[in-house]
Amino acid sequence: MIRLFCALLFCALLFCACQSAPLDLPTAKVTRGEFRVTHYESGEIKAAGGEIISSPRIGGRLKIVHLWPEGETVDLGDLILQFDPAEFEREMLDREGRLEQASSDFEKAQAQRGQQLSNIKRKIQQQEAQRDLAKLNQQRQEFASNIDRERGQINLEKAVRALEEARQESIAQEVINRVDLNKHDLSIDRNRRRYDSAQRDYDRTSVYAAKPGIVVYRKIWKPGTDQESKVAVGDQVWGGKPLLDIPDMSKMQVRCLIGEMDIERVRIGQRANIRLEAFPGPVFSGVTSELATMASPQPGAPDIQVFGLVIDIDEQDNRLKPGMSAEVEIILEVVPDVLSIPLAALFNRQRGFSVFRLEDDNYEEVAVELGEKNATEAIVTSGLSDGDIVALEDPTVP
Repeated sequence: MIRLFCALLFCALLFCACQSAPLDLPTAKVTRGEFRVTHYESGEIKAAGGEIISSPRIGGRLKIVHLWPEGETVDLGDLILQFDPAEFEREMLDREGRLEQASSDFEKAQAQRGQQLSNIKRKIQQQEAQRDLAKLNQQRQEFASNIDRERGQINLEKAVRALEEARQESIAQEVINRVDLNKHDLSIDRNRRRYDSAQRDYDRTSVYAAKPGIVVYRKIWKPGTDQESKVAVGDQVWGGKPLLDIPDMSKMQVRCLIGEMDIERVRIGQRANIRLEAFPGPVFSGVTSELATMASPQPGAPDIQVFGLVIDIDEQDNRLKPGMSAEVEIILEVVPDVLSIPLAALFNRQRGFSVFRLEDDNYEEVAVELGEKNATEAIVTSGLSDGDIVALEDPTVP
């Protein structure tokens, strides 16, 4: 019995010793003031505007053979993107050859039709001469026998019919010539359009900068991968795919993704703080400006649905570069005049949360009720007073 009493006394003394050592524990002070409910996300710096460079819609997959270095400055007219032009060059040369052949056929047809009309014209002249000769012979046979006069009349009628046939042949040939030459005209026009289209497609395999700026690569899905990666030489893309940006650096944004569990608390117009991973010091301010209305699969994790969020950055700063990683602190709510303590001061018990409050050089465990939390602190609605000192470590743990 004495041994049991001694053991209990030893444990009690040990417990009291642990609770009466405030100088050995880190502490925090309960403070009253404005409390910010925040949400943190990772994002990427983007330009609010600028020129988007997309692959041309010229059919089939296009292979990239040249890219302007990312982050480098371009001037107006610089070649920033080149697709393999071989197939389009062959098509252009083939169309050029067909156009030349159609033009040659037209010129040949013109020459042939001109020769035909010239021959018909001579034939008409000959038939006119034959008719005139037949008339003259008939006039000379006024006093000839009836047989000779009839023969003369027959010859005249033959000559007149032959002349009329020659004239009708000329008219018919002119119609045929017009139809044939029109067909050649249509062939030339069709081949010219096809050649012009092929030349435009060939020219569009070379993309030049329309204004000065810096080049930023976009991320695209690539065959055999389950996530997006930056565009690179050798990639094959379909037409109309955005590949590069030449951003307007005067207005910058952060683009990030919000999970389904947090989307209800995020709204357009909320203030935010932005920190760059590359420059831990400066804190930029911004405001949420765009929030997706529909969820989409998270890149690399298709089972997770996320919503796109855009934060406009207030400041202009040369340290803000497109593609940089950033941490965004979204201010969801500002609660005025409340008590708050660090999360490290809270200890989860079966009945709820407790803190260890310093009282006369001893720590007293006190149950507390909490309100909103952020990443580092929580609102205390009951159990503590302004100025109380609480331990950041459990004093009952040896």
